[in-house]
Amino acid sequence: MNKVVIGVAVVVVGGVIGWYFFRNQPKLPGMKIGTENITPAPSGASGGDVVITEEQIGAGNQKGGAIGEVVVVYTDSGYQPKEITVKKGTKVTFTNESSAGMWTASGQHPTHQLLPGFDQLKSVNKGGSYVYTFEKVGTWKYHNHVSPEVTGTVIVKE
Repeated sequence: MNKVVIGVAVVVVGGVIGWYFFRNQPKLPGMKIGTENITPAPSGASGGDVVITEEQIGAGNQKGGAIGEVVVVYTDSGYQPKEITVKKGTKVTFTNESSAGMWTASGQHPTHQLLPGFDQLKSVNKGGSYVYTFEKVGTWKYHNHVSPEVTGTVIVKE
């Protein structure tokens, strides 16, 4: 009988400790959960920065060789503008203003290997965004992984 009581006590204490550990896990440096910033891109990753945030960044964009920062807005109608032309080194922010989730990723669905590294890795809701710096010259097709039929194109020039 003593062994059973001790066994039950060990299981209960272990469960409480496990619950406390998983509930209060420390966050990784530079990574916050929920509607805050997530920055998992390792230095040396091919292609760019990954930033997911609920905060809008920048203003709209027009076609034509911009450098610096450009914004593409994801709406219920798709990406706006659907095609942009930027210079190498331009940061493009994809901001979700739709009523659905947005997970911007390089073509081709579902592998995202047209431009490895250009992958949001996670869906965000309205207000969320994804930033990618285009360092490779070329024509890069992308899509919303949540709705793969919704596509866009980034043309990167020298």
